[in-house]
Amino acid sequence: MVAAKDLRDLLCEIFPSFANEWEEDEEAFTLHGVILRFTDYFGKAEEPFSEKQISKLAAFINDSVVNNDELENAISTCFLEHLRQIKADRRLLHYLSRLAKNKMHA
Repeated sequence: MVAAKDLRDLLCEIFPSFANEWEEDEEAFTLHGVILRFTDYFGKAEEPFSEKQISKLAAFINDSVVNNDELENAISTCFLEHLRQIKADRRLLHYLSRLAKNKMHA
């Protein structure tokens, strides 16, 4: 099981500007909290993301949604279900597995 801090660090590694969404020394308390903050960041980001960034994010999502655990729940309920609402589904759709796409709301 991944810790909230490790999840935050992983997302900051893929998307360095996501680190700007956190106060210095701010704790990442829950997986859901990290993913909610990432969803907001991903939806409002003004800079275009590289194909490499999108591909890495999608690979992480695809690997994570196969498990029935807290990380899968956080990604599904706090990110995938909101991709269309934040108008960011087109950025990722091509890279997501069928299972991940099924977790998105129509």
